[in-house]
Amino acid sequence: MSVINQRNCQPCTACCEGWLDVQTPIAQAHLGTACSHCTSQGCGIYNNRPLDPCQSFHCAWRQEGSLLPYDMRPDLSGVIVMTDQLQWQGEDVIVAVATGARIPARTFHWLCSLAQLTSRQLVAVEHKQDADGFNGEFNLRTVGPEAFKEVMVTYFATKGFVTTSSSTQSVLEH
Repeated sequence: MSVINQRNCQPCTACCEGWLDVQTPIAQAHLGTACSHCTSQGCGIYNNRPLDPCQSFHCAWRQEGSLLPYDMRPDLSGVIVMTDQLQWQGEDVIVAVATGARIPARTFHWLCSLAQLTSRQLVAVEHKQDADGFNGEFNLRTVGPEAFKEVMVTYFATKGFVTTSSSTQSVLEH
């Protein structure tokens, strides 16, 4: 999908703060460790950042035709939403990655409504913490049938995620 020119990343740096894995010769970020170029004002090398993934990655908030309102920008909503990274049964899945330990309840409920409105499945990744910080374990929350949940748990396990619990949410019909 194309990027909406009016929606600039800056000052949001959620994808650089270690919630997504970034491994390039110039920029590295992983759970609990932000990229060294990440500043409180945005990316310190924004105009010269690496093409992949830094320039090529666009969260759903920045995509053309996005249904995400302004307050769903990752640094405001507590979640990085992606709609073009994963498919199930030939349909795009809404992937939501927490920008902290948990996705705020209001944000998660909004995403559940979006999943229902767009007839998509939703998988939410939340990070587990212990006394030393984020420990690499994750909780998965899914909105969809049991078969979807099983596929997501298996998929994320192949990506190195250690899932300690998962739950399936039901979306009520109006």
